[in-house]
Amino acid sequence: MLQSNKIASLHLFLGKEKTNYYIAQNEKMKKDNINEIKPDRLLAQKRDYFLGNALLHDISKKIEAKDQKVYFVEFKNGARTKLHYHEGGQALFVTEGKGILELYTKYSSGCGKVKIRLNSKSELEAGDMVYIPKYRLHWHGALKKSNFSHIAFNSFTKKGKEARTIWYESDFTSHGTKIV
Repeated sequence: MLQSNKIASLHLFLGKEKTNYYIAQNEKMKKDNINEIKPDRLLAQKRDYFLGNALLHDISKKIEAKDQKVYFVEFKNGARTKLHYHEGGQALFVTEGKGILELYTKYSSGCGKVKIRLNSKSELEAGDMVYIPKYRLHWHGALKKSNFSHIAFNSFTKKGKEARTIWYESDFTSHGTKIV
C-alpha cells in the first residue's frame, strides 16, 4: 500500500478495534498503537478547560506532525470541554461512544466577556466526523452518563504556527467570560 518514501498516512479503525498509524519516510516505517499512548502530563494541567474527567493524549509527538496538533481525547461519564474557539480549524473524528457538539454565535463582546446564542447542536457517535471553522465558538464532549472519545486535528495558522485555543467560563445559554 505504501508506494513512496514520502507517504504519510493515518489509519483509524473506529470503535473498539485497535487504532494504528503508519508513517513511511526514507523507506522506514514506524508503527504504534493509539491505546498505548499515555495521557500527556503537561496537557493534564489544562484540566481547567474541562468539566468532568477528560484525558488528552498528544498523538502529534508520536507521529511527528509538523502542520497540526493531533490529540486523542477521552471524555468519561458525561465530561465535556468548556466553551472555546481555535485560531485554526479543527476536525473531530469520533472513535467511541455518544457525544455532542454545540456551536455558538457571538453577538456582543467586550473586556473578555461575550454574549452568546446557540446556533446548532449535533449528537455524535462512532464513525462521525465534523469540521469546526477557526474562530467558531463551541464545546464538545460526552452525553450525560456516557463515555465518548475522538481524535482532534487542530490546524496551524497560515504562518505555520500552532493555533491558540481561547477558553471561556460560561453558562452555555447567554454569556461567557474569557479564562485568563
